[in-house]
Amino acid sequence: MRCKTLILFLFLICNYFSQNNLSLTSADGKVFRVFISNKAYNQTWQAHVLVEKITEDTLNIEVEYENKKRYPSTIYFLEHGTSIKNKEFNFQLESDGTKLKLRFAGTYAVSPLPSPLVPVKPVVDTSQKYRNAVLGHFCELKEGKPFYFDNVPKENSCQKAMPAENLNYVALLMTKAEVPDHKFTIVENVCRNNCLSIGQLSKLLNYIEYEIEKLKIVRLAYLHLVDLNNKKELEKNFRFEASIKELDTFFRNAEEKQTQVTKKCESSASQMLIDKYCEKLATFSNDAERFESLKRTYVDLCYSSNQITQVLSKFVHDREKLEVAKLLFQYCVDKDKFMLTKEVFSYGQSISELQDFVNKQSR
Repeated sequence: MRCKTLILFLFLICNYFSQNNLSLTSADGKVFRVFISNKAYNQTWQAHVLVEKITEDTLNIEVEYENKKRYPSTIYFLEHGTSIKNKEFNFQLESDGTKLKLRFAGTYAVSPLPSPLVPVKPVVDTSQKYRNAVLGHFCELKEGKPFYFDNVPKENSCQKAMPAENLNYVALLMTKAEVPDHKFTIVENVCRNNCLSIGQLSKLLNYIEYEIEKLKIVRLAYLHLVDLNNKKELEKNFRFEASIKELDTFFRNAEEKQTQVTKKCESSASQMLIDKYCEKLATFSNDAERFESLKRTYVDLCYSSNQITQVLSKFVHDREKLEVAKLLFQYCVDKDKFMLTKEVFSYGQSISELQDFVNKQSR
């Protein structure tokens, strides 16, 4: 008895859940009603009627138009001669007043709507993940781009390295960086806006692929290092002897240059000195040689924004122009006019990057 009950139950379940739909659409826009077993399925005249939950393989219907004429038809819910379930059969209807034409338009799987249509609010509150407080005072994410806060003391003398968790934030940002240039930009901003230990700088250098770029980062971060007595540890980040030699040369001259870098520019150099300086830069055959020469001598002068524009014009490529502009910014006597230098750049992207740099320095 129990077995029979189970079989009956399974039969009813299969028939309940194994249903088909019939979609009827007027090809000429005429409205109609559908009758099943002589009962109207839709009470109002419609150009499209959906008959749902059909459990039989065969369905006899009558289609009635507004002229009160009915046209009988038989629908078979078969695919390749075999019964199928949970499908929607689509037909287009046409009538010339004397007969009815049903044109098969395909079958589609019946997909129930999700319930509820609008998901309920999650039990766990995830909003904290998107609050700026998660990144502390390291940076703020705006439209997916990091904007760094200035964590360097106003007196420009670093005594304490940035919090250790900031390196974890760097790792998160690096997961979004797709090319080496993006990684360099992230490390550059970290070094410009944070006090660092030698150990932290060493970990940041691991994200940089090319050694010439690593040397740029070391030069940039030098004034923000809190434990220079450990600077020899940075040599482990370089593979080539030439790079290590360049690093040692930089450190040997750093103390003297640091005194020069921290000087306050109140008036620009004479135009005659700037003209001679630009003439010397023009003698080099390429931007790489010009840039190396400038790095050794630019700290000797102070510049107006017009004079910086003149210096930048001696370089050909935006890449070097951008690097030089960042170096000369702190020696500019009229920083409020610094963006006038944008006229020498060829690409809008370079101008945008320069504007971002100036904005960060003015905070």
